Amino acid sequence: MKIFYDENICVRCLACVSESECGGVTYDGGRLHFDETQAEDWDNIAAICPVAAIEVRRSPDWTQQRSHTS
Repeated sequence: MKIFYDENICVRCLACVSESECGGVTYDGGRLHFDETQAEDWDNIAAICPVAAIEVRRSPDWTQQRSHTS
């Protein structure tokens, strides 16, 4: 599993940080950080994003996806 985050469309509403229960999503220095090792409900975190800036991918083909930021 990988988290793909598009910071260009993110509106910094921080709903994902609020939804994160295990510290998997943090906001520091004006940037979101994703720790995929945390036991989060990643599908729910991605779904709560109002602009679909977060995607959860389970496919082994990461090359055709958005750039990964963490």
